[in-house]
Amino acid sequence: MNRFPLTGFSLIELLITLAIVAILAVITVPSFSGLVAKSRRSDAMAALLEVQLAQERWRALNFSYAPALAALGWRSTASPDGYYRLRITGADDHSFQVTARPVGSQQSDPCGVFAVGEQGPEYGGAFADEVCWRR
Repeated sequence: MNRFPLTGFSLIELLITLAIVAILAVITVPSFSGLVAKSRRSDAMAALLEVQLAQERWRALNFSYAPALAALGWRSTASPDGYYRLRITGADDHSFQVTARPVGSQQSDPCGVFAVGEQGPEYGGAFADEVCWRR
């Protein structure tokens, strides 16, 4: 009777492999999460710039900026992909400010709230800085 030698992985080899996989996961998962949050920022930027253009169209016809998103034709306060909530925080004859506050999983993004006004993006203070706007 011919017996074939048993081949396979030893317990030590299996544990070393699992340890290597665990180390790689610890390194890559936070990096991947940061890249996902970074890519979702474009949702806020695009929505804010769209509102800015709508505000300028509104002002061309009404001599003041719109006080609410509904007046601009926005049916929802959510950004197109839903990662941010939009809100007009101030609007008068000469200026306006629109903010995009992160919601859901995007709340952990260190950039926080994005804002735009009649002059364009608003940086620093309570709002995202220039680095966040550059993605």
